[in-house]
Amino acid sequence: MTRIYLHVYPDSELFKDYEYEKLKGNYTNDIKDDKYEGFEDEETDEHLTNDILPTIITGASKNHFCPLKSFLYTIHETIKESQTKTRIIVYDLGLSNKQNEELSDLQNKGYLTKVELFDWSKYPSFWNISIARGEYAWKPGMIYEISQKYPGVIIWLDSGTKVQEKFFRNVNKFLDESNGFVSPSSPGLMINWTHPGIYDYFNDDHTKYDNLPNCNGASIAFDTKRTQSLIDSWYECALEKDCIAPPGSSRANHRQDQTLLTYLAAREGRICDQDRSYFGFHIHDDSNCKKEIKQYESEHKDIN
Repeated sequence: MTRIYLHVYPDSELFKDYEYEKLKGNYTNDIKDDKYEGFEDEETDEHLTNDILPTIITGASKNHFCPLKSFLYTIHETIKESQTKTRIIVYDLGLSNKQNEELSDLQNKGYLTKVELFDWSKYPSFWNISIARGEYAWKPGMIYEISQKYPGVIIWLDSGTKVQEKFFRNVNKFLDESNGFVSPSSPGLMINWTHPGIYDYFNDDHTKYDNLPNCNGASIAFDTKRTQSLIDSWYECALEKDCIAPPGSSRANHRQDQTLLTYLAAREGRICDQDRSYFGFHIHDDSNCKKEIKQYESEHKDIN
């Protein structure tokens, strides 16, 4: 037996009546189906996870190198514990030469697969990370690039994210439960963090979405076989400032990449209604990076 999540479409009456706080969890049913044979209510589905090579993506500029380094140490151990294999791509968003040398050393020791230098010249000037953080438009840009190079399972993790090993052991299960798109809910509802300009841009009715939960931009997983069109739409909108960051929007009323992804996913009936603890995510955990690095390196003498 397994839990299968029913996703409802915006034009349906069921969607219009959806009230997140009241109905969260009610769209879950225990069913028996040959397609999900073997997906017992257990911690793992190891017979499936060994069939894929997920690509993990993260990125950092020089002022976020500390959480990036801590992330690489932590994720390395987590992946070992889960007995799975992954490809780890780190995007250089403005690292120093010294930091790149450290990454090269970590790559040689197996802590990452590749460093990608993000080519800002290929993209609109408003993506400049030093101005309004580039409206976070570079994130869908990076995910789109990787989807073209390494189609399959793609996992974006902010460098301040910690992941439990159960996520990697169950990644196929989670993706199948949610039709190829995984993102835990984040605080508030769409009405709280979606600037009306999004709906104006797409000529859509905000009342269909106001009471839906937000997705979480810090931890996202895609199976490109089922979600490439979602990635494409996210990327294409990110190329237009009026789409990803409408006039009048700011971090006080809008969440750029996260808001846009939430809307585009909801438009397809993909609702981010699972708490991050279900998947094993702990986000924005970068304040202790120096302490974590020091402890890890003291316990792993070969790292130096």
